[in-house]
Amino acid sequence: DEFPNLIKENPKIVSEFQRIVDVILKDTKTKLILLGSSISMMESRVLSYDSPLFGRKTGQIKLKSMKFREIKNFFPDASAKELVEICGFAGGVPFYLEKVLYPFWEWMEKELKRTDSFLKTEIDFLMKYEFSETRTYKKILEAIAFGNTQLGEIKDYCGFKGTDITPYLKNLIETEFVNKISPLFATVQSRKSRYYIKDNFVRFWFKFIYPNISFIEEGIFSADEIKKNYSTYLGGTYEKICFEFLIENIDSMPFRFTKIGRQYGSIPLAKKGENQYEIDWVGINEATKEILFVECKWKDLNEEEFRKILNELKEKAKFVEWNNDNRKEYFGIIAKRIENKEKLRKEGFRAFDLEDFK
Repeated sequence: DEFPNLIKENPKIVSEFQRIVDVILKDTKTKLILLGSSISMMESRVLSYDSPLFGRKTGQIKLKSMKFREIKNFFPDASAKELVEICGFAGGVPFYLEKVLYPFWEWMEKELKRTDSFLKTEIDFLMKYEFSETRTYKKILEAIAFGNTQLGEIKDYCGFKGTDITPYLKNLIETEFVNKISPLFATVQSRKSRYYIKDNFVRFWFKFIYPNISFIEEGIFSADEIKKNYSTYLGGTYEKICFEFLIENIDSMPFRFTKIGRQYGSIPLAKKGENQYEIDWVGINEATKEILFVECKWKDLNEEEFRKILNELKEKAKFVEWNNDNRKEYFGIIAKRIENKEKLRKEGFRAFDLEDFK
């Protein structure tokens, strides 16, 4: 376990393991399993073409976070709303989920006051595991956590106007701290990519812990300070949960989509500040020319609010250029709670809320 630690202590150990595989374990039924948390180290020193172990693997698994529906197994007494709140903090990583005690906010208040809280040191540990210098990477992640998702916005926030930060972003993507997302209908040459923090805990830390670390170390930072902005913060978390919901319930959708992604772009002739549109999720079936537009709202919606958001969604859909003259359109909203949900469904609308997350 944690093979990269062994490599750091003795870089020649990989060659030793080559001898073990080629000589000692040859013609035996022994299975040798190497585990490591450092993605960069495992890929560069174990799996790469230059590694002495190259060509000797019989299998490779990259562990992913658990799905939202699996988190409830850790907290059987929690409501769906509480599970979303926990997911916003821990994501689907068992290590963080096992740290959390229920009720979540009571635990958070106590954890923030602990002198030995893992909240203070966990990110430093993770980043030093991957990078020799972390200051620039931290600044970039902080910028993204505060909503600066485009390259220019990140550079402005960090004060790096004359600096090329693309190598840093490339490294953050390769080590899976960051995702680079393009619109569903973007061309290969498109420069409309955005950057998002991939892991919920990392995003939570740079949003709430990192800017307040001095107050936390002094023991004067309260969970109430997080709660004030947590509902807004959960909007991004809920969008990812809704993506999982759409994939897992594809057979309940009006058609089976073959592609799904975010969609955003420009509104022709609109004035600055009103010339951009964004749709949370768009699913398409290229063979049947069907398209589903979905908005995700981490809030309770009454019927009037639902219809207003739906009408706005239909307007935004007009700017999506894909088989415009020959496509079948569907529209849906996923919210925290929707009033008169069944009535809206009978009218042909796709309406989902937390009650549907079984």
